[in-house]
Amino acid sequence: MLEIGTGSGFQSALLTYLTSHVHSIEIIPELAARTRGVYDRLIGAGYREYSAITTRNSDGYNGWEEAAPFDKIIVTCGIDHIPPPLLQQLKPSGIMVIPVGPPGAQHILKVVKKVGADGAPSVARSDIFGGKVIPFVPLSGGHQSEG
Repeated sequence: MLEIGTGSGFQSALLTYLTSHVHSIEIIPELAARTRGVYDRLIGAGYREYSAITTRNSDGYNGWEEAAPFDKIIVTCGIDHIPPPLLQQLKPSGIMVIPVGPPGAQHILKVVKKVGADGAPSVARSDIFGGKVIPFVPLSGGHQSEG
């Protein structure tokens, strides 16, 4: 699983109960270092489940190509489009959950990557909350479309 937006690490910790390995990316260097430190202290105290979390301080828009492909990707910040690198790093039949829309007015989409018999990829999108607008913190890094 790939998580975009490590934040405090709470969600990553929960995800370790659902999958054997979590790759988590945080763009804010101080937050990434703080959260990694918390995980490392917990591992040192005997909480081995935190060993399932690998973290990186970088721009989540680009994903984590070296660890791809991913069965699941979860994005915890809003953006006005689905980042192509994340789609490329999603396995066939993989699922991405991502808030998409203008700043402060995102819809949470479930994106399923499919590959046809001819090998051509396609994407199926559905709104998890039936059209309800849910504001998210914007994705950092200057990736919002202009206009």
